[in-house]
Amino acid sequence: MMKRQRAILLVILLVTSLSVNNMQAKNEGLIAGACALGAAFFGMAGAIAFVDWFCSETDEQFIARVNSDYSKAYSYYNDTMVYFGKISGMNHYVSASYKPFNNISESVLYEFATYVWHQKSTQAQYRSNLIDAKNIFQLYVSSLRKRIHDLEEKPYTQAHQYNLRALRKLLYDVEDFLPGLILLADCLEHHSSYFNLYDSIDTIRTRYIQEITIFESGRYSTAAEIKLYILNNSHNERFVLKNFVHQVDQDVAIIIAGMHALVYNYEARKQYAQGLINILCAIKNIVVIDPYYQEELYQWEQDHLQQLHRQAVEVQMSAEHERAKALSRQQKIAHEWDKIQEEKAMHRCYHNGLLW
Repeated sequence: MMKRQRAILLVILLVTSLSVNNMQAKNEGLIAGACALGAAFFGMAGAIAFVDWFCSETDEQFIARVNSDYSKAYSYYNDTMVYFGKISGMNHYVSASYKPFNNISESVLYEFATYVWHQKSTQAQYRSNLIDAKNIFQLYVSSLRKRIHDLEEKPYTQAHQYNLRALRKLLYDVEDFLPGLILLADCLEHHSSYFNLYDSIDTIRTRYIQEITIFESGRYSTAAEIKLYILNNSHNERFVLKNFVHQVDQDVAIIIAGMHALVYNYEARKQYAQGLINILCAIKNIVVIDPYYQEELYQWEQDHLQQLHRQAVEVQMSAEHERAKALSRQQKIAHEWDKIQEEKAMHRCYHNGLLW
């Protein structure tokens, strides 16, 4: 009974501490490790599963699972934690109560963001998986302490002593590893707006990398080459140039929104974002002044007007159909009324004839 009550308390702890994450991580590098550690615990279903584990797992099974997860997390994150601690200077604040996250330079954030990018992950995905791993190991610390306490109160047996030593060793390892994991996760979360903008810039720049390369070449034929490249990659769709301009407008809006969302003054990132906006707008202007774009725009407007006309005709036809149905119902009601009046008149005549 006591064990069940403790399990319920762990559910509350789990639900409040774990962030729900439905993203599927790629099976590469650091990301696979975070996914392996977190997949079983996501959401309420994970909380229920953990209760079942806590109530039914033997100490031996629990030790094997935590030891496996710790080994994976250590191999995936320890070198990264050491690397980030050195370049940021935060390795001096692992055990400190105050951690000056604002003192991390923008060049360090850029270097680490590029490091994550080389892991073939988005910044948001990497950060989310890291936070999940941090939350899981915080929960493991609580579970390890509870099991150690339970074993210490049981009668001495060789098996219990063996498990007790193993649990204490695991607790020592996890508690030694966890502060660095927490520090890295909290640093990334503190500067999440920077990394989110990095994600947007990276995604959008990659989408237009060929057009940007042509534009930056500065050749005399730049405008023609850009137009030709866009048309050749159209996959026979209609309104190619118009759709391209619309996509550029959307992507520029995303970058601007990311810049406005910056919590701190990341001057270099804002300048780079503005530079990308300027290039995209210049490429867009090359397309907009092209006669073929004007033809597309005119044709699209004509098609749009025709579509509006068809919709208006359909609405009118539907209204006429409803009016016809309403008129038919009125006629049917009138016919039924006349029939009722005739029956009443016949009934009166028949009744009067009987009286006579």
